[in-house]
Amino acid sequence: MKVILRKIFYFLPFVFIALAMIMMVHLGISLKNKEIPSVFNRAILFVITPSMEDTIMEGDLIFIDTNEEEFFEGDIISFRRPDQQELIITHRIENIDPITGLITTKGDNNRESEEWEVDFSQEFIIGKYISKSGLLGSIYEVLFVNSINLLFVLITIVFLLIGVVEFKNIIKLLSKKKEAELEEEKIKLIEEYKEKLKEEMKDDEWKR
Repeated sequence: MKVILRKIFYFLPFVFIALAMIMMVHLGISLKNKEIPSVFNRAILFVITPSMEDTIMEGDLIFIDTNEEEFFEGDIISFRRPDQQELIITHRIENIDPITGLITTKGDNNRESEEWEVDFSQEFIIGKYISKSGLLGSIYEVLFVNSINLLFVLITIVFLLIGVVEFKNIIKLLSKKKEAELEEEKIKLIEEYKEKLKEEMKDDEWKR
């Protein structure tokens, strides 16, 4: 049982690293293709304008609950811009028409609502804002936005580290195997020598 637990703890960091790299690749590819990366009803978006500062900063990664269906005035939502649906906007709800349900939003840093965000249908909403991360936003910006393709460098380094660790483990295993073989050979030689001594003693007794 201890051996199994030791192996699990040994490989656990590599599993987390692999999952993190997969998530980062998924995020990068999705955002580059203007798709919305989503895992377990949580979407991840990169903020490219200061319209929601100081609540959400330009360059933040934000997390959106795509499973939310009920919205209220004051909620921050991400939605497809009605007149340019390839663009995704994250603004605060200013008003919800009680009869039609049409929504009007405004950026916290904007003086007034833009024409395209006044009285639009809830069908354009992607989800409700949950939280943000400036650190992850900075990492994403370095990897993708600035066109410095460090992702593959990081992947290469990770796999090189894994390769070095595995190589050391292989060397250790081979060394232990060699030691075991030498020990076995030694025991075999000792046994053969004992047998030879026994035979010689028998011959001496027979001669007497």
